[in-house]
This record gives sequence, structure tokens and C-alpha cells, in this order.
Amino acid sequence: MSYHYKQDLMKRLDDGSLPGISLDHRFAFACKAACMGRCCNSITILLDPWDIEIMARHLGMPGQQFLAQYCKVDLSHELKWPYVILKHAEDGPCIFMLEDGRCEIYPVRSRNCRTYPIGRAVRFEPDGTKVERIFIVEKMDFCLGHKSEKTWTVEEWFNDADCQKFYELSDLYLELINYATTRLNSQVWMNKNISQIMMPLLYGPDLLRRKLGISEQEVDHEEFYRRRIKALKVILTEVAAGFGYGPLAHRAGEGNVFGGSMMERMKQVLLTGQE
Repeated sequence: MSYHYKQDLMKRLDDGSLPGISLDHRFAFACKAACMGRCCNSITILLDPWDIEIMARHLGMPGQQFLAQYCKVDLSHELKWPYVILKHAEDGPCIFMLEDGRCEIYPVRSRNCRTYPIGRAVRFEPDGTKVERIFIVEKMDFCLGHKSEKTWTVEEWFNDADCQKFYELSDLYLELINYATTRLNSQVWMNKNISQIMMPLLYGPDLLRRKLGISEQEVDHEEFYRRRIKALKVILTEVAAGFGYGPLAHRAGEGNVFGGSMMERMKQVLLTGQE
């Protein structure tokens, strides 16, 4: 899903050309065996860091190995921000689709896969307020799910899909992107080299745990994810200051951009959870 598509989606939701729906909206849907797997072919499936972490853990591999084996990573032309997609699903059948069309990693499928046909769009206002909009995704001709007699409210559908934790943790990442683009002007200075610095914090929890000696018993996966997002915010704020942007930009003029080693700052946040 491109930046322009997201912008257009929000515009349509705001002007009513795409009707928004509420949690108590009722709709009919149930996947049918006759079309199972058709929606897993030649489709762009964006993954955020939490999607990749739980998929990698489910498969028993490090996050960066999952990234290399199953994903495409590129830099968004509009936001100059790295994004990740499932490469096999975009080029043909999803590699995790079984012969009968079912999903091999169904319990840890991405948030977008688990909530179809309900879509969700999020944006942040200038004051940081999060605006959430829910809608029904455009019907695909091959999909028979809408012909089902089984009905749900949106809230029931979300609960059945167990998606709320996915949304909560995904929104932390979206909030970080919003902070970087609106407060740090990251579109001006972000490039592939800088984005590579971000990769261990976004997709390499195993690597960071080994380097810092943080066990899963000391800090569980969810809390470690939250700390990694905080640590990345700290690092990006200091990187932006070196280019004269963000709340620490005044340090550049004083010749004091970084308050100590960047690695030490990162360690502090990951070990304590405090920015």
C-alpha cells in the first residue's frame, strides 16, 4: 500500500466517498473453501516490525533471517522511509499458502490478512492525536465470502481475529514514522545508509538481545519491542539534530549534537525502557 494510496484512502473516508463504519456495524462474511487462497496471489502485503517478529518466532528463525528470506525491503519514494513486503505474495502465490489454499502461519498472519474484509486507516493530527477510520475493503470478484449468511459486527470480527494487540503495536510504529516525518523532517535526510542503522532495532531483536545480554525472562518480547521503538526515536532525534532538524537541532550550532555515544544511548533505553 503506497503512501499516495493511503492519502487517497483517508481523503475518501473524510469526504464520504468511501463510507466509514463503526464497531457495531453488521456485515456478512465467511471464507469459503471454493475460493480459499485466491486472495493470497499477486498481492502487496505490507509488514511492520511486529508482524515480522511474531512470524519469525513462529518459524523459529531470527528476524533478520526472515527478512532476507521472505521479504523485500525498499525505501519509500514519498516518505524516504524503509518499508517491507512479502516478496512471494507480490510475485505470485504466497510462500506460506498450503496446497489446499490455507495459511501455514495462520496463527501469526499479518494484521492485514487477519482482518479482511475490514480495513483500518490511521493518521496523526498535527497535535499528535490519532485518528482511526474503519471501512469495508473493496469486494474482489473471486471472493465468495460476502455471499455467506453468517453475520458479524465489526467488533466481533476484530475479537475473533484477535487483532487488537496487532493494531496497538503497529500504531506505535506508525506514531514513530509520523514523529520522524513531521518533527524531524526525515524525508530531507533519510537515505538507505541511515535506514540500515534502523534495521537491528526494527527487525533484529535476537541480535540485540545477544549483544546486550537481555534474556526473554528479563524482558518479554512485547516489552522489548516497545523499548526498541523508544530507542529508535532517541537515535533518530539525535541523527536529525546533526542535520539541523528536530527538538535537538540547537545542539548542532553549539557543536554538541550527541549526548554521549549513540550506542550507549540505545543500550540505556533497551536495558531500562526509559528514554
